[in-house]
Amino acid sequence: MAGSAAETTPDSAERAEAGSETAGELKSLELVRSRRSIREFTGERIPDEHIELILEAARHAPSPENMLMIRFIVIRDDQETKEFLADIAQEMAETAFGGAPFELTSGRNWFISDPYRAAVYARLRDGKLFRYPEKSDAVILVCASETWHDAGYLYPNDLFGSVVSGMAIQNMWLVATELGYGCGYEALVCSDPRHAMLIRDRVGIPPTWTPLTAFCIGVRVSPRALGPSRPPIEGLMYEERWGLPYKRMAFRKKG
Repeated sequence: MAGSAAETTPDSAERAEAGSETAGELKSLELVRSRRSIREFTGERIPDEHIELILEAARHAPSPENMLMIRFIVIRDDQETKEFLADIAQEMAETAFGGAPFELTSGRNWFISDPYRAAVYARLRDGKLFRYPEKSDAVILVCASETWHDAGYLYPNDLFGSVVSGMAIQNMWLVATELGYGCGYEALVCSDPRHAMLIRDRVGIPPTWTPLTAFCIGVRVSPRALGPSRPPIEGLMYEERWGLPYKRMAFRKKG
């Protein structure tokens, strides 16, 4: 029996091949790979039931001890607030990219072919590329708290709520992608504490809660099929100890 089991045990190459076949069948992995940051929306209205499906995904995000130290403000009809957020984003983008040399930003956008790269660079410098909250159907202000929870243990992690928020945002992003919509994580609106305070005052966010981002969802003007490549697994992962690169099954020696 032992010899029979050894004969039927797949080797590393066979397991890698089987893993590749499984990966090709995973809808979740397909969505993860196809998800893109979208910054151009048509302004069209998304069906309410689709928005609720996206919000339902956020509700089911992991939360330690179910503390739920996250809150969401869903802005759809208040166009003035959307434009207010777009104004902040453009101002911050002008500050961040306005003085950057073309070579620097162009290098970051290497995957955009000429002559479009120069046009994208121009929109980076004047900040217009980041005005997409005003054309989004839904702008979700994601807020986190480090103090609002009823856990018996005080978690020491700074911005622990932001970790939970990130998981909720990823859930929303994947569901929106499967529904065929585009999403953009607009971090610029809250990156300056002074702007965050203005946003607090405008929509009534209590002082114990911190706005983290304006997560934008809408109908895409056009799909983004091409984007920057990701490093290989070996470039990000270690195995067992820091500094020991993780080896994919296909590259492991047969035992």
